[in-house]
Amino acid sequence: MTGHKRKRYPENWEAIAQACKELAGWTCQHCGIEQYALVESRAGRPYIIYLHAAHVYHDQSNQQPELLCLCISCHARYDYRHKQQEKLVELERLKHRKLLASRVDLRFYGG
Repeated sequence: MTGHKRKRYPENWEAIAQACKELAGWTCQHCGIEQYALVESRAGRPYIIYLHAAHVYHDQSNQQPELLCLCISCHARYDYRHKQQEKLVELERLKHRKLLASRVDLRFYGG
């Protein structure tokens, strides 16, 4: 992993990720596919499976994170669900702020 995102991870990330994959027996903990399996895309193109160490709690800066060994497809779905949940929480926060602001306005203007 390179670039600006890598700075958020612990210095020993490669060793931590390697240990996660070894502990999982080099198989995806969601779908069970093995590292380096050759599969075919929906478009009919072959590709090789590479496993990822995924943060269970999406806490990249945690020095001792809880990890899952996931293939790229399962990792993408896992992260997508997390991002959707974050968006729902933010929407609820915005609704709450708007409700509080309207109540403050009513009191201020004698409503």
